[in-house]
Parts: sequence; structure tokens; C-alpha cells
Amino acid sequence: MDMRAGFRLLEEYGIPVAKYELVKEKEKALEFAAHSGYPVALKVDSPDILHKTDKGVVAFGIKNESELIEAWGRITKNAGKARINGVIVQEHVTGREIIIGGKHDPQFGEIVLFGLGGIFVEIFKDVSMRITPFSRKEALDMVKEIKGYPLLAGARGKKPVNIRAIVDTIMKAQKLMVENPIKELDINPLFADDRGVKAVDVRVIGGE
Repeated sequence: MDMRAGFRLLEEYGIPVAKYELVKEKEKALEFAAHSGYPVALKVDSPDILHKTDKGVVAFGIKNESELIEAWGRITKNAGKARINGVIVQEHVTGREIIIGGKHDPQFGEIVLFGLGGIFVEIFKDVSMRITPFSRKEALDMVKEIKGYPLLAGARGKKPVNIRAIVDTIMKAQKLMVENPIKELDINPLFADDRGVKAVDVRVIGGE
């Protein structure tokens, strides 16, 4: 499933997605940025590239037209010979990076995962998991179980993120996993702040 279809699936289940557009031409990306306002992000949408940051096919915090033109050339060049659906141009989102994911296990069925997102999920592997079905209380427990929870709760005087919105999204991800033939779901990063959450990237691998 391409990224745009993945975003549409999230939106269908009420999971907030950062404003975006899939474009095939640099001029369309410039139009989006001019209309929505800078800064923006660019990312190549390709079924052949799973780890976009490692391949250098993403650009964040683009502040003006000249930066966008430069970033477009760089990330499309870095994509090499990979198949490309287009380039996602997206509003710039900030907050704490978290991940909500899921997978189908042949023995246990659908499993939902929560943890710190972005590069942190692979470095620290600080995640919690539950087998579906689970309750809203268990979803809250998932959030509180990770070692990085103090980062979300407002450690060292930082403003806490909206934990209720995170729990809501975990429950929506559970419903999505149960109601669709999905082998893997990866919403990463999902940015959280005091107002709520917004997904900026998603990977969906369909099942049988």
C-alpha cells in the first residue's frame, strides 16, 4: 500500500494526519508550500524504500522556495533506480516522536505496539505490546509502561503531551488492525504535543 493510501486508511479511522499532497512535479510541491505556508517536509514515496532517512530521501524544515528546489533535487537523486509513486509534500509538524504499530501473528492474532518513535524505536527498542482485544485502561498502561514515559508526561519542566489523544489513537489502531487484513502497520513518527497527535509517516503491508 502506498503512503497516500496508508494516510487515507488512518483518516478513515479518525487518526489525525499532517496536511499533505502527493505530487509528481516540483512545481506542484511549490504550489502546496505557497498555499499551506512554510516550513514543509518532502519525502519520496517508494515501495522499494522502507527506511527513508537512511536512504536520504526525506527533507525536513524546508523554509523557502529555494530550499525546496534544492531538497527536491537531492532526495529524488538519492532515490536512484527505486520505483517512485511520487513525492509527499507535507506541513511541518513538531512534538515528541512516538510510534503506534501493529502486526498479525499466526498464533496470537493481531498485536498492537506503542513506543518512542523516529530513530529511537530502533536504538532503544523501548516499546510495549498488547494482543487484541484490549481495553482503554490497557492502552493507557501501554503508554505508562515504556521507559520513556517521563518524556511524554513532562519531565524536567517540559509541557506534557496529550496522553488521552495517544490512548485514543492506540484504540483506533486496534480497531483498524482487527477490521482489515493487515500484516504490518507502522505509524512512525506520530508527533504528540499538548494539543493532540498527528501522523507524518505510515507504512502498511496488507495480509491475505
